[in-house]
Amino acid sequence: MKFTCDDSYKADMNQYMKNVIERYGVITQSAEREIICLAEAGNVVAAKLYADMIFHKKLLKKNPYRDAFYEYLKAAGISIISEEKWLGGKKAYPLAYCSLGQYLVNYRRESILKNCELIPELEDMTLVERMALAFSMALSGIEYIKAPEVVNLLGRILKEISLDEELYNALGAKAFLELDLSEGFKETIAVASKSGMNIEDKASDSPDKLREYADILFENAAREGYVYACNSLALREADKIIELSHRLDTDPDSDRDSDSAKKEMDALIKKYVEYLGIAADRYEPYAANRLGLFYRTGEILGTKDKIINKEYMDHSLAKEYFKKATVYHNSNSAWAYLNLIKYYYKDYEKDIDLMNEHMEYIKILNKEVYDIAMEL
Repeated sequence: MKFTCDDSYKADMNQYMKNVIERYGVITQSAEREIICLAEAGNVVAAKLYADMIFHKKLLKKNPYRDAFYEYLKAAGISIISEEKWLGGKKAYPLAYCSLGQYLVNYRRESILKNCELIPELEDMTLVERMALAFSMALSGIEYIKAPEVVNLLGRILKEISLDEELYNALGAKAFLELDLSEGFKETIAVASKSGMNIEDKASDSPDKLREYADILFENAAREGYVYACNSLALREADKIIELSHRLDTDPDSDRDSDSAKKEMDALIKKYVEYLGIAADRYEPYAANRLGLFYRTGEILGTKDKIINKEYMDHSLAKEYFKKATVYHNSNSAWAYLNLIKYYYKDYEKDIDLMNEHMEYIKILNKEVYDIAMEL
């Protein structure tokens, strides 16, 4: 299945720029009200932004994630006939394909959509059906718009297909065929090739090749500063670091202190810090807090395990990253406030008002972390 759109969304973008940005700016209430008016008038760019407002609970809705889903459908020009049949219209904003792809991948599985309200159109779809449709959404989106979130979504889907035998058996051949036909994908890969990544000698069609494509797409999105791609790549490096550490610990013939082992470990840690640093310097709380913990305790957290490497500890730098994690708040910021209180308690002994302020922020942001903080 392929979704195609005409160029009418570009006129809608111009209308949005003229009616909203040039008149009211980006985050004013007047701008948000005008977005709603444009969305109701059929502007697909505004419809996507209206859906974003609902999704992020800037508007009070009983079922925000379900309501946002229906608005994303409007922005993408899609009508759902049945679970297997989603019909696309010509008037669509390609970035909305990505939003719907995120729903298809995450619903009842990951992120905030893991425990969201019921969405009937997604509830009865199998994982294979959802991933197939998400793949089509991402690949269609990349034909029109090379936004890093679209590139990252396609990478994530390819990685999941490569790691799940059922998904690969059902979708692997289709994925390779459609990737070979996609000009947008080829252009994206070409950008990676110019940056020095060798993609000519990849393995023949296999799960490994899909994972290599996924890594290329993640790298592409990360270079554009897309924080979630950076976090994915940091997690990949963390798993490699942990695997190497365990291998050195269990192999009687290994020498952890040898030059080659140290160089290999240093190279992996450098990449781990680099990827987290890109995201942290853009005030992504998870990445900033993880870097803070790395520099304060030496902790490196992987997918299923963690290790402690104290060689790079720097308490001053750790504090800087914990503070960065509190600039743009989400639930992960609560962990950063907790770590500031836990590891830099002398700052709070001199300023009880600061302690009360940060405890209140923790309570608002993450009840689980607040319960932990109360036990300190």
